[in-house]
Amino acid sequence: MTTMVILMDILSLAVLLFAWFWPNMMQPTLPFGVRIPPDRIQAPIIAHARREYRLSLLVIALLVVASGWFLYAELLAGPGSLLVTLILLFLAFFSAHTRIAQVKAREDWYAGLRQVVMTDTDLHQVNTKISWLWLLPSLLLLAAMIVIAIVRYPALPAVIPTHFGLNGQPDAWTTKAAGLLTTFIPTILINALILGLAYFPPVLRQQIDPTNPKADIQRQRLMRQDLTKILLGMITFVNVVFLMTMLMVTNVLSGDYSSLLFSAIMGGAILLILGLLAYVGYITARRNHTQADATSQGTPKDTVVTRDDDRFWPGGIFYNNPDDPAIFVSKRFGLGGTINFGHPIGKAITVVFIVFIVGIVILAKFTAH
Repeated sequence: MTTMVILMDILSLAVLLFAWFWPNMMQPTLPFGVRIPPDRIQAPIIAHARREYRLSLLVIALLVVASGWFLYAELLAGPGSLLVTLILLFLAFFSAHTRIAQVKAREDWYAGLRQVVMTDTDLHQVNTKISWLWLLPSLLLLAAMIVIAIVRYPALPAVIPTHFGLNGQPDAWTTKAAGLLTTFIPTILINALILGLAYFPPVLRQQIDPTNPKADIQRQRLMRQDLTKILLGMITFVNVVFLMTMLMVTNVLSGDYSSLLFSAIMGGAILLILGLLAYVGYITARRNHTQADATSQGTPKDTVVTRDDDRFWPGGIFYNNPDDPAIFVSKRFGLGGTINFGHPIGKAITVVFIVFIVGIVILAKFTAH
C-alpha cells in the first residue's frame, strides 16, 4: 500500500460517511431531488428509499476497502477508488430518486393542489456576514508557499520534479522556473475562483416554499452563510495540497519520513474539512427537521404549494429549462447553486469550465518531461 492509495481510500470513505447524512440534510419537500407536497413528507416510500440508499453506501464502502487492500492497481486503487466511489454514489442516489418519483407519479401526489412558483428577488443581495478571518489560514499557507519558493530557488537544481506517482516518487521533471510557475498558477486561479464564489456568488433565482415563505427565506439566508464557510474551508484544504506539492518540488519534504509526514499533514487537513462539513451538515439537518415538523401536519386541498417541476431536473441534480431566463438557480439539495444547462450562457460557462480544467492538465504535461 502506498501513501497516496491510503489517503485516497480514506477520502473515499470520508465522502461516503458524509453522504450517509445527506437524506437528513435534504429539504423535507425535496427527498432525493424529487419535488413532493408537504403532506407526503412521511410517505413510506421515502423512508424505504433512505434505507436502501444507506445499504448501498455500506456496500460501496466495502468495495472501496477491497480495491485498496486486495486490488492494488492504479485503475482501482488510489485516485481511481475515489472516482469509482463518486460514480457508485451517484447511482445509489439516482436509484432512490427514481423509486420516489415512480410512486409519486403512480399515486398522483399533486392531484387537486394549487401549484405556484414563489421567488425572493432580494435574497442574493443579503450580506453573508462572514468574517475575513475565515480566509486567514489559506492566506498564511499561500504566504508560506511564496517564502519557500524564494528561499529554496537558488539552491534548486536546473531540473526539478513536477509530478509524483502513487508510490510517492517523482515521474516527471521540468526546469525549476517552469516547475514553480506550474505550482503557483493553478493555486492562484483556484483560490480566486473559490474566493469569488464565496464572497461574490452568482445571482441565483431563489425559489421559496409558499407554504411557509418567511421561514424558508431565513433558512436560505443561513445556508448562504454556511456555504461561504465551506468554500473558505475548501481554499484552506486546496492550499494545504499545493503546499505539500511545493515542499516536494523544492525538495524540502524528502527522505525516509517524507511519506509519513505527508500522510499526517494531508490526513489532518482532510479531518479539518470534514469537521467543518459535519458541523454545517448537522446545523442544516436541524433546520430541515424543524421545517418538516412545521409543514408535515397535512396539506388541505386548497393550500398553495410549490410547482411540481421535476421535468426540469433530470436525476434530481441537473437543471435544464430552456424557457427559464435564469442562468443560475438554487440546488435542489445541499448548498449553493447550479447552472441552467438549458440556457445558452449556461452551456457556454460549462464549456469554459471544462476548457479551464483541461488547460491546467495540459499545461502541467507540457512543461514536464
